[in-house]
Amino acid sequence: MLGFIRPIMMGSWSEAVPFGIFPHLDWTGAFSITYGNLFYNPFHCLSIAFLYGSTLLFARHGATILATSRCGSEREVEQITDRGTGSERAALFWRWTMGFNATMESIHRWAWWFAVLTTLTGGIGILLTGTVVDNWDEWAIAHNYAR
Repeated sequence: MLGFIRPIMMGSWSEAVPFGIFPHLDWTGAFSITYGNLFYNPFHCLSIAFLYGSTLLFARHGATILATSRCGSEREVEQITDRGTGSERAALFWRWTMGFNATMESIHRWAWWFAVLTTLTGGIGILLTGTVVDNWDEWAIAHNYAR
């Protein structure tokens, strides 16, 4: 999407995101310098929050399954339909530590949506950069977002 729609919106194929890790990192650095500080882009902020959130959810889920595996919680697919002590203890752990119930199904949905929203919000931020907002640093100052 960013390699096709953004260059068409900007009128130049040089605006496309390159392939490869190091070219992508170089492009990101140049992109941030060209269009103001990318860290002032609110969609970039959301993207990073969802990235860290999905990482935290996946890590906590894995740790919960390991912690309750002696009760059979590693058999998640079986316990979705036939509840057992492993999934019940995992749900209690989430209720006590996070303040909400997480079931075998819901934790996967939460983590999946966080991962999807990472790329979606990041893509929106990139599409807005240069088309709607020319300089994120100036935008942040004008909207009392920075300084």
